[in-house]
Amino acid sequence: MPTINVNKADLERLVNMSLSDRLIEDKFPMMGVEVEDIFEEEGNKIVQFSINPNRPDYLSVEGLARGFRGFMGIDTGLPRYDVYDSDVEIFVEENKTRPYIAFAIVKNVLIDDAVLESIINLQEKLHWAIGRDRKKLAIGIHDFDKVEAPFYYKEIKGDELKFVPLGYEEEMTPEEILEKHEKGIKYAHLIKDDRYPIILDKNGNVLSMPPIINGNLTKVTTETRNLLIDVTGTEKEAVENTLNIIVTALAERRGTIFSVKMNYINNKSEPVKYPNLNPEIKEVSPEFINKKLGLNLNIGEIISAFKKARLDAKFENGNIKVAVPAYRVDMLHEVDFAEEVAINYGYEKFAGKFPKVATIGEKNPLEKKCDNIRNIMTGLGFYEVMNLILSNQDILFKNMRIEVDENEYVEVLKPASIEHRVVRSSVMPLLLETLLINKHNELPQKIFEVGDCVIIDENESSETKCKNIKKVASAVTHPTANFNEIKSYTEALLREIGIEYELENYEHPSFITGRCAKIVNVSDGRVVGYFGELHPEVILNFGLEHPVVAFEIEIE
Repeated sequence: MPTINVNKADLERLVNMSLSDRLIEDKFPMMGVEVEDIFEEEGNKIVQFSINPNRPDYLSVEGLARGFRGFMGIDTGLPRYDVYDSDVEIFVEENKTRPYIAFAIVKNVLIDDAVLESIINLQEKLHWAIGRDRKKLAIGIHDFDKVEAPFYYKEIKGDELKFVPLGYEEEMTPEEILEKHEKGIKYAHLIKDDRYPIILDKNGNVLSMPPIINGNLTKVTTETRNLLIDVTGTEKEAVENTLNIIVTALAERRGTIFSVKMNYINNKSEPVKYPNLNPEIKEVSPEFINKKLGLNLNIGEIISAFKKARLDAKFENGNIKVAVPAYRVDMLHEVDFAEEVAINYGYEKFAGKFPKVATIGEKNPLEKKCDNIRNIMTGLGFYEVMNLILSNQDILFKNMRIEVDENEYVEVLKPASIEHRVVRSSVMPLLLETLLINKHNELPQKIFEVGDCVIIDENESSETKCKNIKKVASAVTHPTANFNEIKSYTEALLREIGIEYELENYEHPSFITGRCAKIVNVSDGRVVGYFGELHPEVILNFGLEHPVVAFEIEIE
């Protein structure tokens, strides 16, 4: 899960009460926020929190303080944020790369070093928590007093203009930024077809080149008092939600929110004003909540719990109508409302019950087969390893020399970290990563894993359009590892589990040409696996120094 470091004194200032270490360690976990550590840093006491990915509004000290005040009963009910009209406008031209944009202004924010650090950290955490490392959306926070409205959002060519990017002193074209600036190099893959999104002010000053870098002109400092926020992206709802999270966090610093009018030039869309902080009204059944929680709460107790969760609620026509604030993006189903009641009613009040079930359990036949495979592989001299089912595109595909489209793998909507955002479709890449971690140990190294993989399933009867499959994979590395060695291990396993098979030559990008074979099940003609000598480029991509041979087989 993502972690944030919070200055304890700043947290106390926002909560408006003194907090002992013991109180923090006891109370925050009960509201769903884990306390990882409390430590001293440069004379300040720092609290490190671990935040669930479904609560991006908790990725700032302002959001945490707002939630904690409700949980403790200091401030209850829906937070109210006034949005004042401004005469600021932005003219939006058609943008195929990042079509959606939302602006807002927050004035009179007192920014010291702690506040500045909090703003920067919230921006970066939202970039990957909602923005998927800027692929889905990017955020720009600017010193509003350095620019002049109206603003313009459009696409330009890579050499059309020059500006000074954040952190630099020399002017660069957009093309040069992708080649020379560290952020440009890192996120160059997000710019496609030589189309560079750009945000300009009335005088042609560059505020931002999303999703790469802001202009140095609007850099936010401790002297800044009025902030202009832009969010651009590929998904309208994500852009709007992110803007709401940021402006409400700044409002907790006593900032005043002003709207910005969006004018769309190239289409017939009506002008829109952002931000829209109107709460969403949803209904939930009190019977559903009590059934899910195994409780017998009355209407008053349920409404009281909702108010502690910083929601508003009232009972009407047999249901409870709940007003959800604009920064809460996690309230999607009745079960989410039941969870809020559980948290704010108090987990410590729940009593455990034994289920009234009289059955005899038995191991699944597929698991029995997996256990048998584990015994066979152990008998062949292999060590079993267990890796996470989540990884990332670099490990699973790029390092393996495999080219895939985004619709060919399953990606987590709200990943806990950038390194763990793709559900693996193959076990082998994780074994190579394990070999890298153990590179310092003596050779030979022979490891295997039996585990779940997830693949796309386009079958109409598939509810999730995904399918879990079990696979076994092994990897062997030492100076003389070769095709014949992995062939003997593969055939030994196939023989022991009783599969009739044939071997055929196989061209696979991860393996050396001519030194890879596929395994064909004789009974149905289906390819169930492959093995061979890994390509030298794959070996180097994983930082290994000796030949590696490997196999991977699907377990039916």
